[in-house]
Amino acid sequence: MAPATSFATFHVCAGNAVAHRSVAAFIEGASAERQIFLWGERGAGKSHLLSAACQQISAEGYRIAYLPAALAAHPDALSGLEQCELVCIDDVHALEPGAEFDLCRCIDRCRSASTMLLFAAEQPPENLRLAQPELATLLDLGPRYRVGALEGDALRDALQCEAVGRALALGDDVIDYLLKHFPPNMAALRPVIDRLDAASLREKRRVTVPFVKQTLASITAER
Repeated sequence: MAPATSFATFHVCAGNAVAHRSVAAFIEGASAERQIFLWGERGAGKSHLLSAACQQISAEGYRIAYLPAALAAHPDALSGLEQCELVCIDDVHALEPGAEFDLCRCIDRCRSASTMLLFAAEQPPENLRLAQPELATLLDLGPRYRVGALEGDALRDALQCEAVGRALALGDDVIDYLLKHFPPNMAALRPVIDRLDAASLREKRRVTVPFVKQTLASITAER
């Protein structure tokens, strides 16, 4: 079974430790801030942190809202969010121009209501090429943190942790194969581990390179 998306299952490295620690403190009420902006490349773990924040606040019995940019563009999607304890807007870089004004007003309402706000994008606010300059200003009213992608030994360790969490054994040769044939980030590799785990349980076989090639043949053929 895949580990839950939580602060505990986030793989910390030098490039994301400050963001991880700051968001966790923010959600636990150990920070005076009411808004944080996360930025970093695709697959670095920004959505994981937003999901972990939502999970923790929801578990405490409070209302949360998580909207990727595509949903934020829907009519009335941003209405009434100030009634939540936490609002997370993901993939802000993909926000449609028509939704920018609505998000500005939503942020105003949420800040007036002391709703906690978490934003994530691939670039910092000033680089988002927004049609509404006001939105860039509003997004930058709290601290910003870069979420650096896992690399090298940190990425290999994260893959092993994901496997161990599923009671799955991965040899170094298997990890070498996965890193060669798939994008080197956990957003891409975690579903691959899930698929190998399911196939291993179903067929009662160890995960070896030949088994990986057989199981993932359809995926690698598309790449």
